[in-house]
Amino acid sequence: MAQWRAIACASSAESAAGTTRKRRSATMLPTELITAGPRGTTPAAFLNMSTNAFTRVLSLSALTNAWEEIYRKASPASRKTLAVDDSCLNDYADNYQRNLRKLNNSLRNGNFHFQELKPYRIPRPNGKKDRVICVPTVDDRVVQRALLNFLSDKYRNQLDNTVSFGFVSGRSVKDAADKACRIRRNHPWIFKTDITSFFDNIDRKLLRERISKIVKEKTLHPILFAVLDCEIQGGKRSTADAIKKLGIVRGKGIRQGMPLSPLLSNLFLIPFDSATKLSGAKAVRYADDLIFMADSEEECRGLLEFCKAEFKNLSLTIPELFPGSKSEIYEPNSPAEFLGLELTGQDKGCVLRLSDSQFERIRAELLKYGSIKELLSQGITMKSLGASINAKRNGYLAAYDVCTNITEVTDKLMDIEKKALRNLYREGLGLDLKVLSAEARTFLGI
Repeated sequence: MAQWRAIACASSAESAAGTTRKRRSATMLPTELITAGPRGTTPAAFLNMSTNAFTRVLSLSALTNAWEEIYRKASPASRKTLAVDDSCLNDYADNYQRNLRKLNNSLRNGNFHFQELKPYRIPRPNGKKDRVICVPTVDDRVVQRALLNFLSDKYRNQLDNTVSFGFVSGRSVKDAADKACRIRRNHPWIFKTDITSFFDNIDRKLLRERISKIVKEKTLHPILFAVLDCEIQGGKRSTADAIKKLGIVRGKGIRQGMPLSPLLSNLFLIPFDSATKLSGAKAVRYADDLIFMADSEEECRGLLEFCKAEFKNLSLTIPELFPGSKSEIYEPNSPAEFLGLELTGQDKGCVLRLSDSQFERIRAELLKYGSIKELLSQGITMKSLGASINAKRNGYLAAYDVCTNITEVTDKLMDIEKKALRNLYREGLGLDLKVLSAEARTFLGI
């Protein structure tokens, strides 16, 4: 609170007398107005329209750019996903210009506050713990996206290191796996691990310190701290208990689903990335997934201890080595799965293959095109079906074109596509495919 008031005074130090009167009222905000998080407002009022980072980063034009990016990238289904205020992207789009002006005014006047997050449980296969995706209101998403656009550009050098590939502009899953494979050709042993419940265990106090140290625009600190304090909507006791069982605790971690969460997680792990680079370890990190290439089993075990020590400094942990653990050591010719791709050791080095487990996930996604209910939930009709399924298939092929088994994958995807269409025509539309001529079947793409 004292920090925000100090910033308030500093931001208006050179203002005229009339502005000084406004500054005094801003620095005397009641406690309930300067409490970060879902219940309070973010401290925009103290800024008094001075030309500073807050007003520039969250200007109307910046908010408009953020909104357009969010809406353009959203799938038809996500555009209909409701937040705690029972609104969605499609609702907002009906009068987005007015909504953005209203949002900008609330930021300028100090009336804006982040609302609680609506949780959606995402089931995971093979008995794995469900994942919870938290949906912010559209206003909150726009504000966070505008902040993200500024921070990811301004602090790219701090985030763009030789270790981190996740959520970094210009880098992809394919790039991360390809680099790991190239390194393995000369360093064939692999140690692979991931951070235990990473997002849910991020220490907010440490992350605030990291933000304060790295982000030079002090007028942005309060609203960034408010993002950290966003919590899941309080509701039914059963829902709260279920979320708690998944390891999500109020006051701890940052919630997945917010636009800023990935960038904030990378900021939090900068000390680990720096220590890894300084150690000379040959590593690739994609969010909370890590892979190290080494020359011996002994070196791999040393890397395990290195990770445990470095993550302990961040109040994080990784699993121990045991059968079925996410921490694994692979011998030179053993295939190692990383980000859905298989780094297959060979006498001549290492090649990338699409893993069987990842292929099964893709298969399940494509087979959803055989359900009318699923298609309608995504806003797909017969008119757009062909373009949608082609885009889905081609997206997968582009993502995995570095794999040596891409030809085999292409053939299998075509077969799955035909199966999905047969299910759609037979079960969804009630067509008797047996009576169709060969010409008709060709026309239907089956």
